[in-house]
Amino acid sequence: MPLVTNYNDVLAIYRDAAHKKIGLPVFCAEDRETLEAILASALEYGKRIGVNDLPIIPAWTSRYPPRSQMALVSACGNPRLGHRLFFSDLDVFSGPDSPYRHLRIMPHLDHAFPWLDADVLIEWAEKFASVMCDASEKPLDENIRITAEYVRKVRGKVVVEGAVDEVPDSTRPANGIGRNCTIPEQARRFLKETGVDLIVPNVGTEHRATGTVARYNAEAAKAISGAVGSILCLHGTSSVPHEILALLPTHGFVKINIYTTLAIHGGQALARNVLLNLAHIFDKDQLQSWIDRGVLGPAVLDKNAPAAAVGPRLINLANPPRRDAWFGAVRDRCMDYLDVLGYGKFAA
Repeated sequence: MPLVTNYNDVLAIYRDAAHKKIGLPVFCAEDRETLEAILASALEYGKRIGVNDLPIIPAWTSRYPPRSQMALVSACGNPRLGHRLFFSDLDVFSGPDSPYRHLRIMPHLDHAFPWLDADVLIEWAEKFASVMCDASEKPLDENIRITAEYVRKVRGKVVVEGAVDEVPDSTRPANGIGRNCTIPEQARRFLKETGVDLIVPNVGTEHRATGTVARYNAEAAKAISGAVGSILCLHGTSSVPHEILALLPTHGFVKINIYTTLAIHGGQALARNVLLNLAHIFDKDQLQSWIDRGVLGPAVLDKNAPAAAVGPRLINLANPPRRDAWFGAVRDRCMDYLDVLGYGKFAA
């Protein structure tokens, strides 16, 4: 089916999910393999529960300074080209020849700073199901003013997510904003004065957390949702303990952003594929040089194997095996989140 971008249709899906206590995972991507893996996770999970039109939300950032995902799509680093490539891919993936054609695909623009991404936020608003107008690095009054101005420009055209205050980033020092959890009064004021549809509170999580320290504050989340309803979006999901994930929809979160864990699982699967196939990527002399330098161990050259068994092979050198390793790991990780966040309830 065509991409789901109509304002009312998108809101209806969010409201249905909130009513059923389902968290809608928003999976970020910066390459075609990840983009397709996100869709494949919904396709495979739908087969498992007997529903072929599950909603699925692929997302990406534009010029977001910590990680401009659209600048990473192509080697030339042009973010506008990245957007066009992703929209083109989604048009094909949702088309009549695609196995993903029945999914309700809802593309999301994440972390769009109005002072950096004004062109994307305005020109392409109706190409997205939802956008995050992110002015959270500004003081609250200025954040509200900037966000409200954007909402007025696109009202009824696209679902708008706004950030009450800044969610910390584990990779860079905090600037003083966002160090403390959002309080209900702030969330209520932000919602009323901006007119956004969804809000991002700070509940103690961190962006791009790759360690094991989790800071999610469930009580803060429940207090905020009690004040504004089940319209919360979680950022920094990688820092939420696994046993808490299934509870997020009951804490008022209807949208849960996920990226770092996908990169970890995909990157590690790709590395394993390369390591296990080194004898078919390099020739014997090249491998021996790595052994002599202490980079590889002698096991990489099986002394019992004939010399002809070692050496470059096209099937191992070309991109598909590494693509498939990444794709499979990311698809399966996405399916884990669909399961734990309650997608099985769409079969009810």
